[in-house]
Amino acid sequence: MVMPSYRCRIHVAKMPSMAFQYGLLRLLLAAMLTMLLSSCGNQQARVDTHETLNAALWTQTSAEYAATTLQAYQLAASNLDRALADTQWTAALEQGGDYTDLPPAIMLDLDQTVLDTSSYNARIILEYGSHAREHFSAWCEGSTAPAIPGAKEFIDHAVARGVTVIYISARREHLRDCTTVNLRALGLPLPGQERLLLNDGTPSSSKTQQRVDIASQYRILLLVGDNLNDFVSGSKTDPAARRALVDEHAARWGREWIILSNPMYGNWEASLYEYDYSLPRDERLNHLLQQLQQ
Repeated sequence: MVMPSYRCRIHVAKMPSMAFQYGLLRLLLAAMLTMLLSSCGNQQARVDTHETLNAALWTQTSAEYAATTLQAYQLAASNLDRALADTQWTAALEQGGDYTDLPPAIMLDLDQTVLDTSSYNARIILEYGSHAREHFSAWCEGSTAPAIPGAKEFIDHAVARGVTVIYISARREHLRDCTTVNLRALGLPLPGQERLLLNDGTPSSSKTQQRVDIASQYRILLLVGDNLNDFVSGSKTDPAARRALVDEHAARWGREWIILSNPMYGNWEASLYEYDYSLPRDERLNHLLQQLQQ
């Protein structure tokens, strides 16, 4: 009997070729690189496209901004001398009665008028995304804001002529200490806290009411600020009405009223979304975009 013969066949899976493996590796690396670049691109876009980037950079770096503030304060110094010589001169619409014998004073806003707060706006761009009261408070506690170009020279000019300097700010009362430290670090006069008017959240600390109070004690020679509210009441309204207020008092600009440019923030911006600070940032931006004119 003849036994059948069997052949054992062993099937060995063929390994992919080196060319195939190399191609697959290239695809994986390309995919990973694309994801990494996309992530970096998204992060960069978050910073680069902030709505106040150009405004903050213009304020911090441009020769033109420094020129505008120097111009404003040199004009203020010249007008101050004229105001001292004219006993009928007053900058306050709230000034009433016989004020000719009252001691002279000037009233200056603080942020972006005396103190350069653009580094806070830089922090908004790079870190916070948008303004919040607690963010501003944390920044203020550093007490490191420099003086606006021309501000100290003008204030020194006023003090040398016997004029009382009064700072008036929307900063809250809990920031009084750090604000005082900042002013004194810059060598700006602040002989007593009655010369630093802040906001305690009550109607009596509105800028209009504070002008009324100061006008009863001093002849207010000049108002200096960066917001329409620093000069006249009723400015928290729509853009057209705000423009009308400017036109109504056209003769005062560059005379009793000295305004500094502030493209970063202010009631001008809030008026474009009806002062609704509760709106999410993207909704506020949509309101701003709708105001553009082509």
